[in-house]
Amino acid sequence: MRGGAPVTLALLGVNIAAFLAAFFFRPIVMPFLETEMAFNLSNAFHAPWTLLTYPLISVPPFSFWLVITWVFFWLSGSSLERSWGSPRYLLFFFGVTLFSSLSLLIGGLALRRDILPLNDLFLPLTGLIVAFCMLNKEQQITVYFFPVRAKYVAIGVTLWTYFNYGTLLGPVLGLYALGGIFSAVMYVRFGRSWASPPTYGAPGRSSRGPDLRMDSRPARPAFRTTLDGSPTQRRFFDFAGRWKDWQERRRLEKLWKNSGFSSSETEWRDDEKRRK
Repeated sequence: MRGGAPVTLALLGVNIAAFLAAFFFRPIVMPFLETEMAFNLSNAFHAPWTLLTYPLISVPPFSFWLVITWVFFWLSGSSLERSWGSPRYLLFFFGVTLFSSLSLLIGGLALRRDILPLNDLFLPLTGLIVAFCMLNKEQQITVYFFPVRAKYVAIGVTLWTYFNYGTLLGPVLGLYALGGIFSAVMYVRFGRSWASPPTYGAPGRSSRGPDLRMDSRPARPAFRTTLDGSPTQRRFFDFAGRWKDWQERRRLEKLWKNSGFSSSETEWRDDEKRRK
């Protein structure tokens, strides 16, 4: 882990400041935000920078959902920034932002349908949450007072995004709203050496020295290994690999059984032939 989260704090501060400006000075600020900051099909070509600027603002009215968005953005964004570092996190955030808006732009043009204006953090936030959950699959997250594993939260966020936009834009265009989530999955899945937080003894990383904590526990491996030694987890439909794992498991069980150590300690100790 690294230091604080200045990029997340700055992005959140700009978003809140834009909301307060629009709330208190609506007649002056709102026209500027709608034409120069928010993204929609009507201004996508004469103001292409809106492909990246729409998550910097939030527009009235105020709602509890807006507060939840700010809170989850801080929790997920600050965690990723501390793990990856500010430059890489900033690149990831605007990459997810760009893929989200560009995907909807392509879908709207292809299907000849208008899209909802993007003027908040929601779509980039879904990418951040999915990335966080992919890196912490087994972590328990409390959702409305119920503990849920992070990997199920990622699935829920993806389904929520699809059905939310699919209801408003149609089931086909709803798929284009998943562009940001798709880019986040690709970044974490295929940029693992960049995205994984540093661990002691991880392959390809320089050692940081001994772990001097009093309650020292072995570091979790950077990846899972299968029984035949391949460095990746078996895919669901990898039946040949699973057959190899089963054969290797049977071989190890047979070796353990024939070694004599599978019996009780007293029986092994009293049997001189087996001890020799």
